[in-house]
Amino acid sequence: MNEKANKPTSLRRSLTKLGLTVLSLIAINSSLYRVDQTEHVVITQFGKPVRVVLNSLDDNSKIKADYNREGMPYAEGAGLYLKMPFIQDVQRFDRRFLRWNGYPEEVPTRDKKFIWTDFTARWSIADPLKFLRTVNNIDQAQSRLDDIIDNQTRNSITNRDLIEVVRTDNREMQIAEEELKESSRADSVYEGRPKIIREIEEKCRKDCLEYGIGIADGGILLKGLTYVKSVKEKVEDRMIAERSRIAEKHLSEGNGEYEKIMGEKERDLRQITSEAYREARRIEGEGDAEALRLYAEGFSKSPEFYRFMRTLELYETSLPESTKVIMGTDNPLFELIKGKVSKNNQ
Repeated sequence: MNEKANKPTSLRRSLTKLGLTVLSLIAINSSLYRVDQTEHVVITQFGKPVRVVLNSLDDNSKIKADYNREGMPYAEGAGLYLKMPFIQDVQRFDRRFLRWNGYPEEVPTRDKKFIWTDFTARWSIADPLKFLRTVNNIDQAQSRLDDIIDNQTRNSITNRDLIEVVRTDNREMQIAEEELKESSRADSVYEGRPKIIREIEEKCRKDCLEYGIGIADGGILLKGLTYVKSVKEKVEDRMIAERSRIAEKHLSEGNGEYEKIMGEKERDLRQITSEAYREARRIEGEGDAEALRLYAEGFSKSPEFYRFMRTLELYETSLPESTKVIMGTDNPLFELIKGKVSKNNQ
């Protein structure tokens, strides 16, 4: 009877021990948590932060000083940590750099020019405790960054002229056409786009501190900068007008050079023609002189032949081409043709 009564008691003890063991394992498992080197951790008790584990490569001296003033316990580094089971929860926050992409926004400059700006940023959770209390999650942080970066971008750009935003320094632009150099010279650049972006970055970094958000060095980047349609059209029209002016100038210079070449050609042609005419007249004169000399020499040897030739020339030049000449037998020319010359004509 006693053995049968002791068996249920022994079973209950075994089950109790087993239950206590399971509960102990669950409690131990709930008491331990692991912190990875890529994250921060905030321990909350009934929703209230009670402990922070920082895991950052940056200088955390200011953050730790704030925790000390507040009396907030904290630890640093990755590893295995303890917490109170069941009543404390682990809130994990990525400590790596995250990306923020803004939307293209139309912004006016101080000289009333409108441009489209497109910025991006690299940010991280610098203070997980402040981050948890203010924005709580990544989506809310992105929304805050929208407001902060957009506002600071607008404030910085609207206080500068367009040339300060577009250009980086006073470096002389490389322009092939000499005529465009004058039109490309604008007012001096006192700050330039890099300084403006650094200013935006510093102001955003300062504004983000109250949300526990850190902006990386060089974390504000300008992805795109374009003119709005109306300004772009004016710029394009001005570029077209300048190119047209240069084309007209080149065309005018070309026409002038053409006229100059043609004038030189006409002058050279007249000079060559004149010299050729003078040389031709000289040669013709020498030829006529030589012909007369030969004629005189030949005719002096045969006066009758000279008389015959001169008579033929006289008839040829004095009578029309279609004239028919009828000569009598007593005509002197007929006598010449027959070879008979009167003694009176010799």
